[in-house]
Amino acid sequence: MSPNLLKALRRLAAVLMLLSGITHVSQLLVYGFAPNVLGAATFGGIYLLIGVLLLRQGLLGLWLGASLPAIGGILGAVRYLMVHANPFSLFHIGIDLIVVPICLGLLIFEYGRLRRR
Repeated sequence: MSPNLLKALRRLAAVLMLLSGITHVSQLLVYGFAPNVLGAATFGGIYLLIGVLLLRQGLLGLWLGASLPAIGGILGAVRYLMVHANPFSLFHIGIDLIVVPICLGLLIFEYGRLRRR
């Protein structure tokens, strides 16, 4: 796989995590400080951190980007179906469905590359 493609995929995941982080936190302005919104905003702060880590080299951002948005996507679906049906949740689940496979794929590629050394 070309190094440029790998960088572009990582950058895409980073930008999506940053966007998701901002929109998660912005729900406080739209919906107020209900407990489910505070939980979403907390995930937003974590997603901002993941976005920054994905803009840098290293595996930590990939590990976090592969795992935490998967958990967040499940919780977002539960929130949407059982607590508060809202467009933010659908948007965030969509981002999670893009970011998680990108990060998993990049991790698999990176570990395969390290094993070949």
